[in-house]
Amino acid sequence: MEGTITTATEALRDEEVHRTRVFIRLGWLASVMGLSAAPFLHGNRGVQLWFVIALAVGIVVSFYYHQRFRDPAQYGPRALLVLGVMCAINTHVAILYFGALTATPVFIVIGMYFVGRSELSARRAIYVTSAACHAAISVALVAGVRDPGVYATSRELGAAAYVLGALYVQGAYWVAYYTGMRQREVSLAAIEHLQRQTRIASQRAAVLDELRADLSRAQRGGVGFYTDRELGGFRLGALLGRGSYGEIYEAVTRASGETVAIKVLHREQCVDPTQVARFLREARLTTAAGSSHVVRVIAASEPGEPVPYIAMERLRGATLAELLAKKGQLTRAELVALVTQVGHGLDAVHAQSIVHRDLKPQNLFLDGLTWKIVDFGIARLADADSTLTRGAVIGTPHFMAPEQAQGKTVDHRADLYALGAIAYRALTGRNAYGGHDAAAVLYGVVHHMPVRPSALVDVVEDVDRWAALALAKHPDARPASGKLLASQLVAALRGELAPAVREAADRRIAAQPWAEAAP
Repeated sequence: MEGTITTATEALRDEEVHRTRVFIRLGWLASVMGLSAAPFLHGNRGVQLWFVIALAVGIVVSFYYHQRFRDPAQYGPRALLVLGVMCAINTHVAILYFGALTATPVFIVIGMYFVGRSELSARRAIYVTSAACHAAISVALVAGVRDPGVYATSRELGAAAYVLGALYVQGAYWVAYYTGMRQREVSLAAIEHLQRQTRIASQRAAVLDELRADLSRAQRGGVGFYTDRELGGFRLGALLGRGSYGEIYEAVTRASGETVAIKVLHREQCVDPTQVARFLREARLTTAAGSSHVVRVIAASEPGEPVPYIAMERLRGATLAELLAKKGQLTRAELVALVTQVGHGLDAVHAQSIVHRDLKPQNLFLDGLTWKIVDFGIARLADADSTLTRGAVIGTPHFMAPEQAQGKTVDHRADLYALGAIAYRALTGRNAYGGHDAAAVLYGVVHHMPVRPSALVDVVEDVDRWAALALAKHPDARPASGKLLASQLVAALRGELAPAVREAADRRIAAQPWAEAAP
């Protein structure tokens, strides 16, 4: 997915995180070389001791941040400030050790260019620290203190020479810092058109989803292959719809005359034992939930039957995808009802150690006033292996949790993330992430945050905080249950989030800020 960008600022930030880790590794190399050379150099013993201590501490601290920055969300102003100020001080200890007028300040010049390109507020503090450290050394030399450096000249150069040298180094610091800042602005401008295109693609993605729902509706009704045939104790009637690996028919129970819906596996997939096993497993997992907010399974075919099927309650109404295609967005009351009811359904599912893994608007059905979760085709038991899904990354990109997009093992919190992404779509009228293809969407899901909801619709800031936790990259940062997710949404819409929740959300937003709103 390299090169896939959602916004210019985010792209440069990703590059900055990678560049910081490379810079740290180069610092290790320079530190090891310095430590190796110290025993063979005969300089001021006190300065030499501080030099060795500074390099050793720098290696340990930088190793901590190098590992921490494996997760881009951990890269923030405070981390950069600590790392940058430490490097600035350590390098000026090295300048004292080797000599104020040696080439050692070149390391700071390189660092200033790096810091100048940073988007974080810490860059100015790092520059000021570097300039102040060198100024302190220069003032001491001008005042007559002897340069303790190993390669310091043995003859007196005079105050004028030290002043000129200090001005030269300070100028080099400023030029490198200023060049880095200007280079960042140039880079932002150069990829601005990609930022606009991606934002437009995000809006188009929502429209495409709705067009697919229109196509699905157009396919409903009429005669299917199994119309007027009998399966088990059911007589099949009109074709209601088609899915990725099954068709749904209206049917009548032969014994009682009850109207039901029958899902039949596509004929071409009946020869694949894995597909059949996955299909029939859906009935077992759906039945286990036992919730009024999960579609009720009435019966299923036995293993070995020529036509696998699942008989479910007949729902009358529309999917969330169909409602959004008509209305664009849900009202606040409708949103609360959706998240509350689906959240209760998910809690019932998760209590049976089942993870749905493909929660999306097409799989949420409004039957009267009741929301129901449907299609457990790729669900799995939380403690089972992935044999039936062959370990593949499966799901719908727009509503897939980051850990799921990365092919990691997921638990119930992936479903809660999906519900958060669905709520974002229903509230704002657009998907959280957009892109010209699935790879672009998944890249955004893993690495970026979407536009804050309050930039798209009129909601209070607490709703932004709720969304930041619901869509958190780390599963541990998300609400732990559907009930909690729903109750926090209700509080957020009223502007009444608990202080602890607000603090957690603010920390999350500071660590990984929202994307910029489309112009």
